[in-house]
Amino acid sequence: MVVKIISFLFVFCLLQPLSAQAQTSFMDLWCEYGGKGCEEGVSHKTPYSSRPKAAPAPVQQKVQPKPVVKPQSVVAPSRPTVPLITRNAGLAQAKGVVFGRYYALVIGNNLYPKLPNLRTATGDAREVGRILKGSYGFSVTSLINASRDQIITALDEYRKILKKDDNLLIYYAGHGWLDKESERGYWLPVDADKNTRSRWVSNADVTDTLKALKAKHVMVVADSCYAGTLTRSADEDLSGTRGLKLTERPAGYVETLVGRKSRTVLSSGALEPVSDQGGGKHSVFAYAFLKSLRDNKDMMDGTQLFGKVREQVLLNARQTPQYSNIRFAGHDVGGDFVFLRRDQ
Repeated sequence: MVVKIISFLFVFCLLQPLSAQAQTSFMDLWCEYGGKGCEEGVSHKTPYSSRPKAAPAPVQQKVQPKPVVKPQSVVAPSRPTVPLITRNAGLAQAKGVVFGRYYALVIGNNLYPKLPNLRTATGDAREVGRILKGSYGFSVTSLINASRDQIITALDEYRKILKKDDNLLIYYAGHGWLDKESERGYWLPVDADKNTRSRWVSNADVTDTLKALKAKHVMVVADSCYAGTLTRSADEDLSGTRGLKLTERPAGYVETLVGRKSRTVLSSGALEPVSDQGGGKHSVFAYAFLKSLRDNKDMMDGTQLFGKVREQVLLNARQTPQYSNIRFAGHDVGGDFVFLRRDQ
């Protein structure tokens, strides 16, 4: 009997449709047919609404891809360019006399971010370098719009490569300055600031370098304001500092010049401002210097060159070129720089 009731209830539960209001549970039917364990007055109906509803599936939010941040390129601070010193100088000799090898460092500065620009300095330097190389056989290194680091580095390079019989000419065209309190002159590279001397090149910098060079002859040609501060004295008659007249060539003259050490400077003026123009595309001093080099057909020493340059400048400008040995740089009395024309 019990088995029949259970079977009936099981089939009934499978066939009974689900009501929207309530659903009769298995225990209700069991108790209704006298099943054991039922208490009177207790309903075993489970409201449909009380059944736990399945939790809604979570809505998956679209994850926005993070923007790809490209790494910024780090620009390294610029370093001063190390000048490449040309070393292709050939041995110069004439009339049985060996003059050694000739080198030239040519500097021309026009563009000054913190100072007034110049007009002719770079053009002067390029033309000087061209004539020294083409007509006189110099190995030329040119620094155009050069910084202080580039100038000092180039001078240091010449300390390494020059030999005892070599010749070096340093040509500078650019701004110059005189510190009246210390009585010291300066070259002003393109990175110079008028309010601080940290980027200036002093006479002491040049003199110390010239003294340390192994070269037999060194000549500085300075076309800048107050360039005369490199000479022994801006007031003495410099044309006779070596005891030789400009046209005099005694016996053994060439051998004496070549055999003695010289450290000389040819400046465009004394303790005074000098002109940046007056020679067409060149300064009045550069024009006279270039013309004297072109007019020479054989051999010319520094004193003779000075006489020609000085005469032309005095006729065309209110500045007086100077020529003398450089103070405290190791000059031997009687020595001089020699220009030997090699394309004739």
